[in-house]
Amino acid sequence: MQTKKKVVIYGGTFNPPHIGHAAAIETVTRLFSCDEIWLMPTADRRDKTVGTAGGHRLKMLEIMIDELFPTAKTFIKISRMELERPRLTTTYETKLELEAAYPSYKFYFLIGSDIVGDIEKKWVNGDELFRTARFIIMKRPLDVLPERLPPQITILDKGFKYVDISSTFIRALLAKGHSGAPYLISGVAEYIKNNGLYR
Repeated sequence: MQTKKKVVIYGGTFNPPHIGHAAAIETVTRLFSCDEIWLMPTADRRDKTVGTAGGHRLKMLEIMIDELFPTAKTFIKISRMELERPRLTTTYETKLELEAAYPSYKFYFLIGSDIVGDIEKKWVNGDELFRTARFIIMKRPLDVLPERLPPQITILDKGFKYVDISSTFIRALLAKGHSGAPYLISGVAEYIKNNGLYR
């Protein structure tokens, strides 16, 4: 029986992509055995409007990968699946679409421990997602996880330093004329400046 390809899905607005995102990618490459990592920029969701065009966010992700992971282009990929969906998007719908399109793949969804409690309570079809989806949880130092987690969930809680920085904070700095350093890599900061983003 052929072993299924293991793919980690790292979804987010990436608005803009920053050193926290890069640190999460690096952590997965070291601590979780997988064949590929797919970065999946989100479109507007039921609980969040993104605001920055998908094309800009895709380009910034490409710049970040080229600059920080130049030898991993066949390993780290960018998926347009959610950006190209012509309606509000959900993780549940993405899971179903991925499984239908790639039946020989096993998908793992990378999330932070701060949102674990939201899955069942706030996400569309969250109960089913929590029971059936393969989540990789990057645990923040002070977060407390539920005592009982489904067996298909993987917890990463050692061997990395959690970078607690948000795109919201960085956008606020950029709006005030800050360069974004040291939270943005140079290529992304230059792209933002050249395209007049977040002003």
